Amino acid sequence: MAFIKKSSMVLLSTMCLALVVSACGSNSGSNKTNSPASTTGNSSSAAPSGKKINLTLMFAWPGDTNAEEEEKMVKEHFKDKYDITFKQVDANVEKTIKTTIAAGEPVDLAFYWPNGMETFVNANMALDLTPYMQGDPKWRDSFIDGTLNLGTYNGKVYAVPNTPVYGLMIANKDLLDKAGVTLPDQPTWDEFTKALATIKAKLSITPFGNAWPSWTNRFLLQTIWPNEQKLQEWNDGKIPFTDPTVVKAFDQTKDLYDKEYMYPGKGALTVTQDQVLAGFKDQKVAIMATVNFIADGAIKNAGIKNPQILSWPTNGTGLKLSPAANGYMIPANVKHPEASVEIMKYLTSPEVLQYRIDHGAPVTVKGVKPADSNSKVELYARDAGNPFHKEIGALDPKLNDYNDTKMPANYIFKGMAALEEMDKLRQDAIKQK
Repeated sequence: MAFIKKSSMVLLSTMCLALVVSACGSNSGSNKTNSPASTTGNSSSAAPSGKKINLTLMFAWPGDTNAEEEEKMVKEHFKDKYDITFKQVDANVEKTIKTTIAAGEPVDLAFYWPNGMETFVNANMALDLTPYMQGDPKWRDSFIDGTLNLGTYNGKVYAVPNTPVYGLMIANKDLLDKAGVTLPDQPTWDEFTKALATIKAKLSITPFGNAWPSWTNRFLLQTIWPNEQKLQEWNDGKIPFTDPTVVKAFDQTKDLYDKEYMYPGKGALTVTQDQVLAGFKDQKVAIMATVNFIADGAIKNAGIKNPQILSWPTNGTGLKLSPAANGYMIPANVKHPEASVEIMKYLTSPEVLQYRIDHGAPVTVKGVKPADSNSKVELYARDAGNPFHKEIGALDPKLNDYNDTKMPANYIFKGMAALEEMDKLRQDAIKQK
């Protein structure tokens, strides 16, 4: 789960790679007062009499049907007020936004990851949304508690989320019942592993399918610390990979493979998501790891009639999620900031997000319920209010890549030597800071 940015059609990559952002200079609007009008720093949003304001918006990836529908809704809603042009988002979205800012012709609103805004903020390239939030507390309070933290830097909001993205698990409740297993929706690690042992013994299957092996140790290391101060020290790279608590997390991960709880047994370290989904469909897997954004489709594709949505197991401080969400930002030097904010408010309104949630995507706004009363989609945002800004992998791309592509396999086969290799990368990263 983490950091390099990919399209919203391939949100799994958002969960698995490292966010790398480069900065270039610009000037943000003034923050002298709480009045939104004082933050424009460019020009008024008012257009000459009888003339509509021209806006350029960039928030739909190619093939992103939710965003494409939202484009239509925006165009219709503001047809008498704004003359809107849409640009597609591409893999170079960060560079595209920065180029338009540097040229003095910024897009008026853009798709971006709230958790990836640091270089925009440090370079004064993002509009401070805090005064607009303060001026409209109803908008501010419409977000699920905690989700605005993803786009908050130094106490100020610079981006808003529309879709939370994080890992969770789907259980086939019928198989759990058959094995005589009851799991709470937010299980502890002990409850989870005892359930796996019982399912394996009673049903003679490998109970857990996970196509992202590194997730297990990563998530454990987010919850295994005795308090949040220790968690922060870990994420800041102040605790070595040879620390007993870190070793414990990797031992617990290794234990899943040693006891053949992981589907399909041999070869579990290289299993694909398609293979896991096929095993889940064939009832060879009782619990499947997935991403909340695609959970609805996975349940439908597997034909599971009685699913249970499980949060990732906790093992200490409680659940803390890696920083991932899709959302929107506004460049600091837009010509009509009030107009851009008005568009942003509409895009994060229940009216717009209703379409998204009805098509299986979780949302970050309270009170938006799917039209289908049998839908589980609201549960896919259940843990969205528990994010933190950075994992330890953010210290250095090499460190993050090692964890994503070589762990836990290297630990399973090399033991402490693998953790010593990772700790060397941690030390190198700290020296470069």
